[in-house]
Amino acid sequence: MKKNYLTLIAEHQLIIICSRMNLSEDEKQQIADIIKTPTLDWAEVLYQALSHRILNMIYFHLKSMKLLGFVEEEILKLMHYHSQVYLIRNNMYKEELYSISAALIREGIKAPVLKGSYLACYAYPTIETRTFNDIDLLVKISDGQKILEILESSGYIQGDYDLNTFEITPASRKQKIMHQMSTHEFLECLKPSNNPFVPLLQLDLNHDILWKGNCAYLVDSSELIDRAIIIGDDGQKTCRLSHEDFLLQLCCHLYKEAVMINWIHDLRDLKLYKFADFAVYLDKFGENVRWDIFVKQVQDYSLQKIAYFALYYADYIYDVIPQHVLASLEQEDKAYLNQYAIETGTPQTWSMDFFTRLFNSKHKLEIDQELMKTKDAFWNQRMI
Repeated sequence: MKKNYLTLIAEHQLIIICSRMNLSEDEKQQIADIIKTPTLDWAEVLYQALSHRILNMIYFHLKSMKLLGFVEEEILKLMHYHSQVYLIRNNMYKEELYSISAALIREGIKAPVLKGSYLACYAYPTIETRTFNDIDLLVKISDGQKILEILESSGYIQGDYDLNTFEITPASRKQKIMHQMSTHEFLECLKPSNNPFVPLLQLDLNHDILWKGNCAYLVDSSELIDRAIIIGDDGQKTCRLSHEDFLLQLCCHLYKEAVMINWIHDLRDLKLYKFADFAVYLDKFGENVRWDIFVKQVQDYSLQKIAYFALYYADYIYDVIPQHVLASLEQEDKAYLNQYAIETGTPQTWSMDFFTRLFNSKHKLEIDQELMKTKDAFWNQRMI
């Protein structure tokens, strides 16, 4: 079994090991040994755990292993409160997801839930162990207007939220159109809440699993939605992608955010939870994944490069991807695995290795300022 993370400092090893769901006895012993180390730098652990959205998973594992007694009291309080806040927050989002899904299903609309909101509810060990910011749905553009009408009747507004005044400014028609045409989604839908832990409910309607601009790939979202499945009982019904399509969407999402300038600049590119999602999903549903169908769909959509990037690094960290799958998607030229700024037409090459970039936020300083000007111009124009 590959354990490439063993070259890292103990604090970073702890983050990686605790970020997945099913642990071997050897991994549990590694966690115990690290936690009991008197010189463990908890400041580094906390920063990295929060940055990579892993803190609640660490708390879950330490609690399950009865190791909380080795954690400093104030740090333990922080971990406990953080876990409890997301228990309340995520459960409220889950109820909102069921409410929205029920309204859409009644109208005959399938809008499968994506990413964190699905994973928290159905894959991670407990709902608070996967933190997320919003509900993501995959929708057909032809269903967009009807879905927006349903959301608006439930109190959602497409617009911008002011963090200082706590007010939503409705977007203009032009802003809505510009956002829809220039990105992979409709302009975000926002709904005020009286819950102090969820002052604002956020919902994204994705109409594409890729990106706009010079994207060289095309996936018809309608095909994924048509293959999607309604799950759950009355009152808790929702819609999910097939296992193969869910992994495909995770691959596209991870690749896009790992290599494009705006996500790198905002330090949202290499976040461990995005790679951990593969490990957790396969821990939960791996036996149900039809890898032959997954590989065929990747090939049919010509997404070998994207899928290999995501699966290569998920396997590099966690050793969870079947080797025959990696072999079937392997790229002859692997230089792109260390490149970014693909939207500029002239990709740049990182000087730092993968693990250094993962745990060092200064990697964003490598971005050339001229490239940043192009990024800023696009986002400024979008909101005129």
